[in-house]
Amino acid sequence: MATSEQTANVLTMPLTAGVALRRIHNGTRVVKFDKNGKFLMAWGQKGEQGKETRPAYFNSVHGIAVDPDARRVYVNDRENHRIQVFDENGKFQYEWKTGYPPSHIYSIYVSADHYLWAADSGTWKIIKWDLNGKYLYSFGFQGDAPGGMWGVHQFSVDQEGNLYVAEVSNGRVQKFRPMKGADPAKLVGKPIYSAWR
Repeated sequence: MATSEQTANVLTMPLTAGVALRRIHNGTRVVKFDKNGKFLMAWGQKGEQGKETRPAYFNSVHGIAVDPDARRVYVNDRENHRIQVFDENGKFQYEWKTGYPPSHIYSIYVSADHYLWAADSGTWKIIKWDLNGKYLYSFGFQGDAPGGMWGVHQFSVDQEGNLYVAEVSNGRVQKFRPMKGADPAKLVGKPIYSAWR
């Protein structure tokens, strides 16, 4: 059983009441707990870094996102440049490649409008895919000027649609407000509200 020092990315998963997912700090497993912290199950094992193609083999699980409607868990296998998709019990469903170096996905997010968004620290972009892995859109540029991104490690959207990005390399958080009249397809979608209960 992992201690709190060995875990990160605690995610309350609205698939079943009070379930939490964690990634183990060494990045090779996803662990599922009930609402009281009781261990339920784990999946994944260490793979061959940068070359892994086998399902549920990981090198740096660096982000977990959930679609409660489809009951899917999206796992960012960062060092193998792929998103692996599982059902709520860890059964592998499918995967897609996120790009090749310098691409380096740090954070993923499933929006209420059912898209997977990612922060790519290597290309300085926020990327949008459909939930089957089809690339749809990206935006961003490298820099320390307002609006530039450098080392986005985490991002989130509030209930008003404001995008927040936390940048490791710039040592800052930026807030992006949707412009009046902006194309909704190019805005990072709002959060899944069931996850807020």
